[in-house]
Amino acid sequence: MRWLSPQPSESVLVSYQWIDQPNQLQSLVEQIQSCTRLAVDTEFVRTNTYYSRPGLIQIADRQQVFLVDPTVFSTQQLQPLGDILFAPDMQLLMHSAGEDLDVFLGLWKRLPSNLFDTQIAASLVGFDRQMGLQRLLMDIIGVELSKEETRSDWLQRPLTARQLHYAEADVKYLHQVADILQQKLQQTGRESWFAEECQQLVAKYQHKTPDEWLYLGFGSGWKLKPALQGALRHLASWREQTARQHNIPKTFIAKDANLYALVEKQPSSKALLSELGFQGSQIRRYGDQLLQQLHIGLQAGEPPLPIPRPLSKSQQKDYKALRDVVASCAETLGLPADLLASKAQLVNYLKARMAGTLTTDSPFAGGWRETALQPSLDAFVLPSNNNNKDELDHD
Repeated sequence: MRWLSPQPSESVLVSYQWIDQPNQLQSLVEQIQSCTRLAVDTEFVRTNTYYSRPGLIQIADRQQVFLVDPTVFSTQQLQPLGDILFAPDMQLLMHSAGEDLDVFLGLWKRLPSNLFDTQIAASLVGFDRQMGLQRLLMDIIGVELSKEETRSDWLQRPLTARQLHYAEADVKYLHQVADILQQKLQQTGRESWFAEECQQLVAKYQHKTPDEWLYLGFGSGWKLKPALQGALRHLASWREQTARQHNIPKTFIAKDANLYALVEKQPSSKALLSELGFQGSQIRRYGDQLLQQLHIGLQAGEPPLPIPRPLSKSQQKDYKALRDVVASCAETLGLPADLLASKAQLVNYLKARMAGTLTTDSPFAGGWRETALQPSLDAFVLPSNNNNKDELDHD
C-alpha cells in the first residue's frame, strides 16, 4: 500500500535546535507550553544495563525540531519539560513508542496521558502491524529516511552529523503523517479502536508484570513438579530484583534456561553450576547467592498458579482452525491478523471456551475486538467438537 500526501513536502521542518544549556531548556519549555500536540522520540543505549540510558530526546512542534541532551541535565532540571509532555491536555505523537515509554519512566516516572502512536494508527488503516517509520514515510509522503544510525552510540559526545540528521528526521515528519493517518481513521470509523490500542500500550508499561508472577513466562516450567515451580517462582523474582538493584541485564545473573536447570538439578555445590550452563563470571559473582536462593525457594511450597501447559495435539488442531477463522475475519476488515488477535489471546480464548469460562476469562471481552470478532467466534465450531473441561489435559 502506498499513499502520497496532498500536503507539499516543503512545509515540513528543515532545521533543529540543540538544547544542552539550562537557559535553552527553559526557553524550550516556554515555547512549547501552549502546544497541545508534540512529536517526540528518544535515542538510548541499553546494552549492559537494566534501565535504558537516554542519549537524546527529540521534540517537534509544527515549526521546529528540538534535540535535548539529557546527559547534561539533572532529573530536577528536566522536570518542567516532563510537566509539559505528560500534561492531561497534551497529545504526544510517536512511532512505535514502547521502548520510549521505558525511557520516560526512567527519566520522569510518568507516561503520556494521550498517546498517538503512528505505527498503531497505520496498522488499523491497512498497513503491516510492525510498519517501520522508514517504510511508512516513503509510502505515505514519499520521503526516504535513512536508518543507518539506529544502533549507533547515542551516549558519545559530540554526536556525529549523521546522528543528528537521523534524530531530527525521526520527529520532523510525524505531524504530517499523523494528520493523514487521523483522517484515514476517521474515514474508516476506527478512531475509538485506535484510542483503545494506544491506551493499552501505555497501560502495559504502567502496570508491568509483578516480579512474583514472572515465573509464569517460563515455557518449559510446566514440566516441573508444583514445589519446584515454587522454587522457580522465587528465583525468577530474586533475579529480577537483583538485576534492577544493580542496574544490569538479568541475563548477566542467569538466563532462563540456567534457572530452570538449577531448579531441576539442584546442585549441591557452586562447582557444579558450570555443568548447568552458567558462565564463569556468573558463578564467581552470583554462585553462592544462587545456591542460597535455591534453598530458600525449595522451602516456598507450591505457587498460587501452575505454569500453563502447552496445547495438546487435539487442541493444536482447534487452535489452527480458530487462527484461520480470525485470519479470514482480519482479511475482511483489512487488518493484520496478529493485530486482531495475538497467539496468546487465541490460546487463552480456546482454553476458556473448552473450560466453559468465557463469560469471565475471554481475552476479547469488551473493546473493539469483541465487536469485530464476536460474530465469527459465535459461529466457530471446534473441530474436536468437545467443550469438556477434561480437554484441557494432555491426551
